[in-house]
Amino acid sequence: MKMEKLILLGHSDGGVSTVMENAFQIFGCQVFDIIKNIDRPDCIFLSHLFKTTHFFDYEYSFDPERDFPVQFGVHHGNVKYLLYQHFKKNYQINREQYISLIHHTADFAPTASSEEGLLMEPLSLVSSMAKLGFGVTLKRGASVGHHAVLEDFATLNPGAVLAGFVTIGEGSEIGVGAIVSNNVKIGKRCLIGAGSVVTKDIPDGMIAYGNPCRVVRENERWSKISISN
Repeated sequence: MKMEKLILLGHSDGGVSTVMENAFQIFGCQVFDIIKNIDRPDCIFLSHLFKTTHFFDYEYSFDPERDFPVQFGVHHGNVKYLLYQHFKKNYQINREQYISLIHHTADFAPTASSEEGLLMEPLSLVSSMAKLGFGVTLKRGASVGHHAVLEDFATLNPGAVLAGFVTIGEGSEIGVGAIVSNNVKIGKRCLIGAGSVVTKDIPDGMIAYGNPCRVVRENERWSKISISN
């Protein structure tokens, strides 16, 4: 099925480029409207492959009668959360309009489940009975073990590995190459540093890293964000 156009909410060079390439490889999509809600430089791409147009959100015409597909143009959990709340409140863009992008080299187990807005980059893996919430991002080579639970807006960076029965809380981000052992629960809005080995639970709202992984300080990315139900 070819996708005519994909709307990306928010933008970063890394986020937009990987989402566009996944959408192109999965759906043949080459037309992208990139919606900015803050003033920062436009992303630059190869014009012969993609047609991209940047808009501020107040300039864009969101047609309430059209079921247009959207995805996040960013990967960090706190930014995905803020963008979702902004576009839901101001433009009535609900979860059902977010499309999932699962690369053809990714492996999603038949008994696993996910909500809308999933992004699975090349060679990522979701094992049996895993449950993924809304707006989850699995970057290249990330692996989710059996019976793991990833709550809304969670992000696994490249090569991160979750063993079985792991829980990743809402908005938490697991760094490049980090390993989370069996039955470990990482709280909401946490940041786990690259290369960490996590063998014990991490409470909500913390930055933790190391081998073994230890709590270092509060996660400032979330400290000023008002959390809505």
